[in-house]
Amino acid sequence: MVDLKTYFSLREEKPASIYRIAETAYNHEGSLPYMLQMIDALKLSGADAVKLHIMLELDAYMTVNHSLFARLQQWLFTREQWREVFERCRRNGLAIVGLADELPGLEFLIEEKVDVLAIHAASLHDAYMLRKLSRADQPLLVGVGGATLTDVEYTMRFLSPKKNIVFMYGIQQYPTPPSSLQLQKIPMYERLFNVPVGYADHTAAHAENERYLAYASAYGLGARVFEQHVTLDFDNKRIDDDSAIAAKSFVQFTEKTNLISLMCGSPVFELKEDEKKYVHSRKQMVAARDLPAGAIITEKDIQFRRTEQWSDMAPKDFEQLIGKTIKQQVAAGETFSRDHLDMEDSYE
Repeated sequence: MVDLKTYFSLREEKPASIYRIAETAYNHEGSLPYMLQMIDALKLSGADAVKLHIMLELDAYMTVNHSLFARLQQWLFTREQWREVFERCRRNGLAIVGLADELPGLEFLIEEKVDVLAIHAASLHDAYMLRKLSRADQPLLVGVGGATLTDVEYTMRFLSPKKNIVFMYGIQQYPTPPSSLQLQKIPMYERLFNVPVGYADHTAAHAENERYLAYASAYGLGARVFEQHVTLDFDNKRIDDDSAIAAKSFVQFTEKTNLISLMCGSPVFELKEDEKKYVHSRKQMVAARDLPAGAIITEKDIQFRRTEQWSDMAPKDFEQLIGKTIKQQVAAGETFSRDHLDMEDSYE
């Protein structure tokens, strides 16, 4: 399992690797066997974690006259059922990201010691949940999609002095068209609130090119925690299918996001071996004419040409070469070397 601490602190040099979260949301629609099948399908997929949307007491989240109340009531799992889901995740080597909608659910997640806690943008004003989260030991993902800066400032005041926080940016539109992604907000949030920012994708389910362009762009803008909705399959229409990928396809998702990381490389500047080979194709300083021993080198005596004769002098030595005395003959076209110079002349 990937070390979570790598992703929950802001550093000058970001990790090259990506932390991948498979978001199940309410795709199970109340079916425990379906949920367990989905988790099994993610085993060995490259997913680092599964995000589970927990709700235990619906009337602590919304009023009974809300239009979604009756529908959501049918989709709730009991504490015992959630413990079975947690056990299946751990058996499959998947970290648990627990997103609670209400305080009882949050308290349950903390008691169960899930790996990461999460709060939805809909709950950013819930002072009771925020206070509980500020005291929790687990790292925290804060959903900021659709939140104003004032909303986020309010939330962060309650969460202070908690440090292990990652913002998760993503527009809650299913699916989200490319024109609405506004990925430049990733570095904006990072700069304004001094926390790392991840990307939660909601692009169209079968718009693969758009999805990976979005991930590549988000990575380039600094995101290292990626969240992707999953569904078991597309045989029957389920909630959030419009922005999901099949759980069995998460392997390909891992491979392609690994390719993004590989293309970007290390944040530390260094030349790879293939780059070092290319260095030998750069122009060298060669003699513009035959130079006898004792000649004083002038600019007219130096040309820059590609040659297969390598030199122990770099092009940056050009100005220091001028005025030096030749101690042995140099033929026209021959690469200048320190061996050609009178070492009694100071050469630095």
